Amino acid sequence: MIFSLTVTISFRDMVKIGNATSLAIISGMLVTTSLMSLVIALYWEKNLLISACFLLCFGLVEVAYLSACMLQFHRGAWYLVVLLIVSMTVMLSWHYGTVKKYEFDLQNKVSTEWLIDVSPGLGISRVAGIGFIYTDIVTGIPAFFSHFITNLPAFHQVLIMVSFKSMPVPHVPESERYLIGRIGPRDYKIYRCIVRYGYCDNIRDTNDFEEKIIRAIGEFISIEHVTDIESMVSPDERLIIVGNSSDGNALVPLMNESSNQVSIINEAQVSPMAMDDNDHTVLASSSSKSCKKRKKVRFMLPPASSVPKMDESVKKELLELIDARESGSAYFLGQSHLVVRDGSNYLKIFLIMVYRFFEKNGREPPVALKIPHAALVEVGMICTI
Repeated sequence: MIFSLTVTISFRDMVKIGNATSLAIISGMLVTTSLMSLVIALYWEKNLLISACFLLCFGLVEVAYLSACMLQFHRGAWYLVVLLIVSMTVMLSWHYGTVKKYEFDLQNKVSTEWLIDVSPGLGISRVAGIGFIYTDIVTGIPAFFSHFITNLPAFHQVLIMVSFKSMPVPHVPESERYLIGRIGPRDYKIYRCIVRYGYCDNIRDTNDFEEKIIRAIGEFISIEHVTDIESMVSPDERLIIVGNSSDGNALVPLMNESSNQVSIINEAQVSPMAMDDNDHTVLASSSSKSCKKRKKVRFMLPPASSVPKMDESVKKELLELIDARESGSAYFLGQSHLVVRDGSNYLKIFLIMVYRFFEKNGREPPVALKIPHAALVEVGMICTI
């Protein structure tokens, strides 16, 4: 609306506004025709001759109209070209900065062996709880986390490397959304979770996202015991698809059915010995007000009648995951700040300046919108490119 009013007040001439509008319309038609020819050849898998004939038939007419519009460049059409240059500069700067930051993360990531070998030397201590490490890379340890534990040698009892990856499909079903794997030996309790989503999936509205990841990892622990373990702890960190079904056989969520109050489980329910359905004891919360604020789903092991042959090692690891969940969660986000190396050309400096401006004034990453600020830890790093 602001742009439209500005153009109308500035030009004050319907002929100039019409010239700019006609150039916008014919440019859109030409782009549509070009993309449609690609759809015919690549998506419909028709003969290239048919695609070429379509492009020539409609493209030549539209090119003629475009050349006529360009003759009116000095009479209003220049505004659209200026707007195009500004928009393309913003898009190019954002793409360039994003790619450079991702390349920096790839080049400076550390291997899993680094974390395993350096832990005894640094005297790293493990604290109770779960640490969610949000990163764009899907292999190795992100540079910001290695920077964090080098200066502060401590991390949580359970670590989960979480990555979000967009797929070229509208929706990714829940049964195929999570890729779970293990990083390092079993005793380290470090997992990797890749969350796949389609371009129509709204991941910002997921309030129970943490619970879903915990359940997916629980399913992975139970599946890993009966699957080829070597294929999942190999150096390339292979992952397996884990669904989030309501009838999972690893962790059972506990919530009241009639309200938002959270059910509290006693020690007998999380003991190493699984119990029957009749032995489950659920204690109501003493304060509904505080429960409504928390809205935290708690987990327990399934009854022995549903999973009669759970291995003791699997049961122990699941209980450790439950204990870590009860102790609380912390979320680690890396904040990389791009700095241009001395002697760089002016174009590179300009693109990075534009990127830094929009990054500083843009919205936060999607994962940061649902994270409690009290549990958020941002680790800053300088990326010199």
